[in-house]
Amino acid sequence: MEERFEELLDMALGQRATDVHLSIYPDRTVIQIRGLNGLVSVEPSEADERLFNYLQFRSNMDLTEINRPQSGSFALYHQGRYLDFRFACIVTRKVKSGVLRILNCHEGFSLDELTYDKSAMTIFDGWLERRNGLILFTGLTGSGKTTTMYSLLSRIRNRTIYSLEDPIEAVHENMIQLEINEKIGFSYDEGIKQILRHNPDIIMIGEIRDEKAARMTVRAALTGCLVVTSLHARSTTGAIYRLLELGVDENHLFDSLLGIVNQRLCPLRDTSGYTCVYDILTGEDLERFRRDRNIEVETMERKLAIALENEIIR
Repeated sequence: MEERFEELLDMALGQRATDVHLSIYPDRTVIQIRGLNGLVSVEPSEADERLFNYLQFRSNMDLTEINRPQSGSFALYHQGRYLDFRFACIVTRKVKSGVLRILNCHEGFSLDELTYDKSAMTIFDGWLERRNGLILFTGLTGSGKTTTMYSLLSRIRNRTIYSLEDPIEAVHENMIQLEINEKIGFSYDEGIKQILRHNPDIIMIGEIRDEKAARMTVRAALTGCLVVTSLHARSTTGAIYRLLELGVDENHLFDSLLGIVNQRLCPLRDTSGYTCVYDILTGEDLERFRRDRNIEVETMERKLAIALENEIIR
């Protein structure tokens, strides 16, 4: 069992992957590794169903409980490295589905690896020089928002960085990472309150999910912190309307905003890899939108069309 686990782990580490997906059906097994190049299929093994049970055991799950999803975590040394894992599974009559997340399998991706867009990197670097303000990332699920935020923060030196995440998706040595735990009352808004008492330079908030977190995030950005966070929205302007719906004061929002990024993860034309396409609302365009909501701003559709015309993506 350990041999099969180490085999899959070696594959994942070799591809700088973040997740291993296991789906056990009555007549077949599907194993996939997720990295920057998307999902890569792995030849299944007869040991995979036992491996699934082994991962449940290592994650301290109740093996007799099959009626509800479960998740757990564990850690081990592998080839001289200390690795942290989270395993989440769902068991039904037709399939046993699990995702093994490797929290610290690599040092992360640089912005050069994430995107071809040099102008976006210049804007990002300009934001990182600021001492306060709000940087907001939006996009569809799986578009790479958290990966981009990690990549940005990895460029920072000699400043204190705290993160609030649910869950922690990757372990990074250059920041103090806190995990949300609603069972004990440690929510996003409570976490922000506690972090502000430590006089941080930068706060990364995994995701704005409710009114309290939205207001606290903007407050932190107005009171001397650089805040990097994400929000589910389909466009840069849609993110503004979403925050206003969550009760954020309009003047406070625009006074704190450095910029909004909408991003997509797209397949590259000439390789099997992927790249991030960024649509950014900042500077004069953001100010013009503040004054007149009816003006036209750059859209993701236009960004994608340009990338297609230049034969960057397919």
